[in-house]
Amino acid sequence: MSIKLLVPALAAALLLNSQAYAQEQQPANKQPGFKKNSIQATAGAVGLIAGYSLSYERWLLTSKQSALVGLWTKIGAGGWVSWTSGGPHQSLMLGTMTGKRNSHLELNMGLARMFDRNSYNAAKDVSDYYADPPPAKSNYVAIRAAGSLGYRYQKPTGRFIFRVGGGFPETLYLGIGGAF
Repeated sequence: MSIKLLVPALAAALLLNSQAYAQEQQPANKQPGFKKNSIQATAGAVGLIAGYSLSYERWLLTSKQSALVGLWTKIGAGGWVSWTSGGPHQSLMLGTMTGKRNSHLELNMGLARMFDRNSYNAAKDVSDYYADPPPAKSNYVAIRAAGSLGYRYQKPTGRFIFRVGGGFPETLYLGIGGAF
């Protein structure tokens, strides 16, 4: 078979084999909703306290009848710093939001595990100086209430997320993210 016949034959096979879904419509009973997963980066500061986190959010329940759009779980990790201390933190929260359109009131509540690395390092340096055993890291870990209340911009079928509000450990924060 010559190349002159092979190219048109392959082009015809591809054209005949392709399928178009441009006119396909969603069933009337299934409306598009929020994407189930998202990744968000948040940073904030107030005075001499600052924090940042990277979070993964997964929708658990959605509601079409209630003023609350749904319920999600959020797991995150980041860092915090204050005048004399700071270190990493991990958080686990439940969240919800109101509004069926683009603008939402968002509420997250949960717990954060916070390690005070600066205080631990200072105590470790003192113990090294006096040749004492190093302090236990568990003495510098605290479980604290975590949460946030703020504005969230997210279209129901969109991917982009913008957040602004107040909470702990990020204080007064700005955040961006993507849903998938």
